[in-house]
Amino acid sequence: MAFFPANSTFPGMLGELYSAAFTAPAFNWLCSPAVTELETVVLDWVAQLLGLPECYLSKGEGGGVIQGSASEAIVAVMVAARERIVRRRFEGMEEGEEKEREMGEMRARLVALGSEHAHSSTHKAANIVGTRYRSVPAPKDTGFTMTGAALRRKIEGCKSQGLEPFYITATLGTTATCAIDDFEGIAEVIKDYPDIWIHVDAAYAGAALVCPEYQHLAKHFDKFDSFDFNTHKWLLTNFDAR
Repeated sequence: MAFFPANSTFPGMLGELYSAAFTAPAFNWLCSPAVTELETVVLDWVAQLLGLPECYLSKGEGGGVIQGSASEAIVAVMVAARERIVRRRFEGMEEGEEKEREMGEMRARLVALGSEHAHSSTHKAANIVGTRYRSVPAPKDTGFTMTGAALRRKIEGCKSQGLEPFYITATLGTTATCAIDDFEGIAEVIKDYPDIWIHVDAAYAGAALVCPEYQHLAKHFDKFDSFDFNTHKWLLTNFDAR
């Protein structure tokens, strides 16, 4: 646990050679449709390998995207969470200065949440996105796990202060202890707060889901909004393939 592994294999090296040879401008579908479609297909394979719920596949509204890092993924989904809750709250309101003013006031009240043992990327993402951040206690007597009860208390505490929780990082394998948050409890809590985006940060231990005996951990992920993990840590791919 003192460091994150960055392993490689011969097939991974061959993939790197092919990628370097083609040097495709794979920014988006417009720049490289073939690479984008290959990304979609391969990430569907990965989701199925991990036993993720069907809603994470590209045949519906889901589907995977390769980011530069798990931290970058958290920034991306936090922006999506911020815009989703704002759009929902002001849907149907006539466009104009009044709407802009109220939307701005709401953004000023938004707060992102995460376990006190969540990776620092969640706090940093909140700074980048321009919202507040509050941590949820996950003490030793809960196994350093963020429980549903602790999350509910934090949400209610924020709302009593006039703040609006809009995003939560739930962790599968914390950096410090490899703790796993209480996904079942979190899923129950979030039924009462449908506008809060739940992101599962499985950067370190998510690769363990390839083992059938661990796939029960993803049972409640269909209640959540997004998931990230790093293939280079346990799945023997080159560091850039994360």
